[in-house]
Amino acid sequence: KQTNMQSPALHSAVCQAILVLICLACYGCGGLSGAKFVFDDTVAIVKNKDVSTLPTNWTAIFTHDFWGASLLSPDSHKSFRPLTTLMFHFEYAMLGMGPGHMKFLNLLLHCLNTLLMWRLVRSLYSPEISSDRWALIAAAFFAAHPIHTEAVSGVVGRAELMFGLVHLLCLLLTATHCGRSSAHSVALVLLLTAVGMLFKESAVTIPMSCVLLDYFQNGYYLLGLRDQWQLLRARTGYAAHAAGTAALLVARLWWQDFEAPAFKEVDNPIAHNEHVLTRGLSQQFLLVMNIWLMLCPHWLCYDWALGCVKLVTSIWDLRLQGVIGFYSILLVALMNFRRLPGLMLALGLMIIPFLPASGIIRVGFVIAERTLYVPSIGFCLLSVYGFLHWYESSVERPAWRTGLRVLLMLLFGVMMLRTRQRASDWLNEEQLFQSALQVCPDNAKVHYNIARLATDTGNNTRAFMHYHRAIELYPGYESALMNLGNLYREHGQLPTAEQYIRQALQAYPAFPAAWMNLGIVQAAQRKYDQALVSYERALKYRANFPVCYYNMGNLYLEQKRFTEALHHWQHAVALNPRQPKAWANILTMLDNRGLHDDALRLSDQALAHLPDEVSILFIRANVLGKMKHYFEAEIVYKRVIALEPRNMLHHTNLGVLYHRWDKPEQAITAYQTAISLNPAKAVTARENLGKLVKRLEREAQAN
Repeated sequence: KQTNMQSPALHSAVCQAILVLICLACYGCGGLSGAKFVFDDTVAIVKNKDVSTLPTNWTAIFTHDFWGASLLSPDSHKSFRPLTTLMFHFEYAMLGMGPGHMKFLNLLLHCLNTLLMWRLVRSLYSPEISSDRWALIAAAFFAAHPIHTEAVSGVVGRAELMFGLVHLLCLLLTATHCGRSSAHSVALVLLLTAVGMLFKESAVTIPMSCVLLDYFQNGYYLLGLRDQWQLLRARTGYAAHAAGTAALLVARLWWQDFEAPAFKEVDNPIAHNEHVLTRGLSQQFLLVMNIWLMLCPHWLCYDWALGCVKLVTSIWDLRLQGVIGFYSILLVALMNFRRLPGLMLALGLMIIPFLPASGIIRVGFVIAERTLYVPSIGFCLLSVYGFLHWYESSVERPAWRTGLRVLLMLLFGVMMLRTRQRASDWLNEEQLFQSALQVCPDNAKVHYNIARLATDTGNNTRAFMHYHRAIELYPGYESALMNLGNLYREHGQLPTAEQYIRQALQAYPAFPAAWMNLGIVQAAQRKYDQALVSYERALKYRANFPVCYYNMGNLYLEQKRFTEALHHWQHAVALNPRQPKAWANILTMLDNRGLHDDALRLSDQALAHLPDEVSILFIRANVLGKMKHYFEAEIVYKRVIALEPRNMLHHTNLGVLYHRWDKPEQAITAYQTAISLNPAKAVTARENLGKLVKRLEREAQAN
């Protein structure tokens, strides 16, 4: 008897261990080593002040969107996910800004979701197939599916993972209370839905999924249509779910002042197409494309925006055969829903969570693979349900069943290898962008991102090539035009730079960054009046634009209008205290004016926001030296050298400090180090060393 009681527990433990091992084999076991923030992670986490501001700015987190912009700003994407941002913030506060631990938590959440899915399916009543087999195989399918790689390996996929967690908890709660639903269970589902919406807006669909699960598990589908309608009307729980969903949706829209997001055409060309037929047909084709990516996840791309999916402009487009096939299967399933209720439940759990991303509202993407994380729960249930229905109906053909088992194991092996390969693509942007180029060679955004990355790494030849290719594929690509202009500016080709930036402004006249960069180019050509007009135009479109104020300060400095320059730099750091160049300019100007006390005071403020910024520390050390605070200056210089040990200028100034401090041996050592690091440019160090050696020789002769 004891053995019989232990056997189910042991079986359960083994199943769960297998599922966790599958997750670890796909994403862990060295797959996180060398991980970096990639693509959207940079904007949502690294550059998001809501994540990195300490102490916690609760007001900002609950009034800003997921990307750090004000929710009421016309530029906001209206993606309100404060609890996801809070998770990133607390991770930053406790462990620092590290992609490794953030991706590891994503992996743990994926493991947890896999186990919750297994528990959910085990609790379902399915007379047609074995629930235990359905649960284990479907959960293993979910654990290893390559479509989940973006959600698990991209840190911003945390929103999808938490949506999946809340979604599965609500379904489990509904399955547990099946047939004895109470006001408490309904209220708890709605409460969890509200929490889930603070992780990801798509969680608003959770009550609908719960109603579907309750409908099939209670066997209401077996009744006649008239009896079903009367029963549904009598079920107050269903009405409460509907009313609660509507209330949550209205509250969510009210929080963003009922404003719709304004996406650019480059984000979603299909949604911006002016022809209703083209827009409608293309959107239907996208539905089939999403299903195909789950069915055959070979072609995976981090961004499907420009050039990946051609518009469907005619009803005679052969790609619509897939749309017709999908709706034909759906129609047949609906006509036979009483025979295979498990199949219909799985189909509903695939469709319902996908509704917000299906095009019924305008979204800022064509296809986003991470949005398929929760719908894939239904897809995995559907696929395995079909397999098991086929497998269990072949009892009298053992050879056929053996073949099916072998094919299933091969499928799992291929999926795990593909997921692991795809997870390695998400370790850094170089691999991610190159993988996208193989899938979508005509995607202008892919070429743009490769060019941007090449610029950051100093490979300007490659950057020029891919920026030009991006513009060739999409001539109105304003960001690519502006960045190409900036690249020409850095190479001293100012007229060409101005030409490309003006093209960017023709494509998008209200582009504040382009107006600012036009001002920089004009200032470099000494067209100061035109530059000032461009800067003012940039501030017209973005009032709180700290980088623009910094560049206006530089413009006034070139005109020797020092008061205006200082004022604009101070405005820049007031808007964004994490601007090292603006702080450095302020401190340098105060130092040059002999306002050393003010320079020290402001350097304290700057270092509170940028504690390891070398330029600020270096200026502070120089000021301390001029004030004859030699001991404090020495400490700061040594800190600067520890941060940048191979900078010749830092060693030279340390030598000057020791020279003034009358510590000749230390001064000689510092000068010699500076000369060894850069013999050609260490002119000051060589001259000072010569003077110091001659002085010491004279003193030795005098003694």
